[in-house]
Amino acid sequence: MKYFLIFICLTSLNVLSQTGIVNYGEIQSMRMGESIGPDYKAMLVFNKDNSLYVTRKDSLEGGHIREQKSYFNSSGNGHYMTVVTNPDGFQYYYKPKKKILYSRDLGFQYVKDTTINIPWDIQKETKMIGIYKVQKATAHFRGRDYTAWFTSQIPLPYGPWKLVGLPGLILEAYDTNKEIYWYFKNIEYPTKHSHLLQPIDNPNSSWISFESFKENQIKSFLDARMGGRMVAENIGISSGESKILKTNYFIEVFEIKKK
Repeated sequence: MKYFLIFICLTSLNVLSQTGIVNYGEIQSMRMGESIGPDYKAMLVFNKDNSLYVTRKDSLEGGHIREQKSYFNSSGNGHYMTVVTNPDGFQYYYKPKKKILYSRDLGFQYVKDTTINIPWDIQKETKMIGIYKVQKATAHFRGRDYTAWFTSQIPLPYGPWKLVGLPGLILEAYDTNKEIYWYFKNIEYPTKHSHLLQPIDNPNSSWISFESFKENQIKSFLDARMGGRMVAENIGISSGESKILKTNYFIEVFEIKKK
């Protein structure tokens, strides 16, 4: 029995030392109230030391995409959105031992984020995703309430986007009403494609901080909002401004108090 247990432990360590790939679907439906927006192909490559999440990349979609699409929710309200990919995609490279997440993020900004500390609340509820038993966890993170389903069968702290820090790989995650929704497609673990796990190639001399990224996102939001308000006023529509603004056009929602 002792030798059998040693064999199991060595086998588990051998598997965890390998590289794996999870393929997800990523649906983004900001401000639509339900999961009806663009459905992108996304990929998480990981080993015991690092992970790389990539989405909106030309090669994942089988070619470059840039098109306008209309989406209608269950109430019949329409939303006109741009579906677009790029050669490098958005990338998120996580180093759990150092608690650093490097990203090629919105606006193609290269960000070094040392502030991610998600306060996960692990629940008792479980279910099956494919062959994996997953457990429920919830957290409030950067303006949204998330539910994640992770598996202890792969005890590595990775997940899609910036959702990290659980004691198992996240196979499914979503915010309230699934306006942001990552769903499991398949997994290859171990994989022969370990070469895909590479640090982000930053052409700049340095990385900006998360605080600088946040400031840039707020400025982009306010600039876009001002442009929309000017158009509305020109055609006689009241802007109906609130005293507190939220950048809920983005995944990360930042609150802006008007002066």
